[in-house]
Amino acid sequence: MEQQRHLLPDASVCPPIAPSLALLVGFQRNEHPELCMPFSGARCETLPYALLHAALACAPWAEYVVSPLVSDQFDALDLAAQLSLAGYRGRYVVVTPPLPAPNVIRQELEQLCPGLKVELIPRARI
Repeated sequence: MEQQRHLLPDASVCPPIAPSLALLVGFQRNEHPELCMPFSGARCETLPYALLHAALACAPWAEYVVSPLVSDQFDALDLAAQLSLAGYRGRYVVVTPPLPAPNVIRQELEQLCPGLKVELIPRARI
């Protein structure tokens, strides 16, 4: 009986065909937080906070998880804690209003959730 080999493609030789995935948590479909953002080229899927773990279970390769700083159901610290609990290793992008000291918030999130890569990006005004 011949043994089957499972080969994984080398990403430097065979780049992924599908675009990266961004999970947009806590946004309304008509808000379009991806405009003028670093994840604008990604496939963006909008979902409620309650479905975060289900989405990560279905798509653990998601490159981005994006949320507002504060929403009606959660804030960035709540979501960061859930991402850390789920073992998420992608980038967590927090869309913010203009802030006087955004690094203070980023450092607090990274301190409370070690290993999480956090970016705070002011919302583009259109």
